[in-house]
Amino acid sequence: MKPCFGYIRVSTAKQGEGASLEAQKDAITVFASQNNLKVTQWFEEKETAAKSGRPVFNKMLRLLRKGEATGLIMHKIDRSARNLKDWAIVSELPDEGVDVYIATETLDFRSRGGRLTADIQAVIAADYIRNLRSETLKGLNQRLKQGLYPFRAPIGYLDNGAGKPKTPDPIKAPLIKLMFDLYNSGQYSYRSLQAEINQRGLRNHANSPISLTGIETILKNPFYIGIIE
Repeated sequence: MKPCFGYIRVSTAKQGEGASLEAQKDAITVFASQNNLKVTQWFEEKETAAKSGRPVFNKMLRLLRKGEATGLIMHKIDRSARNLKDWAIVSELPDEGVDVYIATETLDFRSRGGRLTADIQAVIAADYIRNLRSETLKGLNQRLKQGLYPFRAPIGYLDNGAGKPKTPDPIKAPLIKLMFDLYNSGQYSYRSLQAEINQRGLRNHANSPISLTGIETILKNPFYIGIIE
């Protein structure tokens, strides 16, 4: 049986059943058993879409190029082709002696026609991501024009549902105001302010003490002076 790597990916922690890691793994396992292939190592990646630099993906490529497997099985092209830069690397693997298989497709990556079909699907997947990003930004900009903050309420404010303004948190808002007053006095550094405000009971969204980075983020957030951007 031909030794292959299995690569599976989800773009967020919350995925639909068909795109879950387990569903992808099952599909690859079935494909391997039907095609006399053996998955010798699994590579699982959980990250956001559209950007390159996947550590697991890059590690897998290094091992493939060292000859530790002679094939690579992926679930779907849109699961493997997060962007065209990454897809270009995958599509060139057959030229380096590594066979590429897509568990949900019958594509021959050693033929011109098979690679062309795969490349077209990769372009469509990349365009879908671009369009999704564009539509998301369009929606965010529209809400900003309406004077609504389209993100999670910062510490000291409450979310009241989609399309509704944020309102001050009756417990945390006074502590946020105190925090600005103390810092404006000139007597506090970020670190001493962190100690003071945590001692007074301010907590972040996870109900944990405010970190030093959290202090800086709050003080530099224009939302607190009425600017939405």
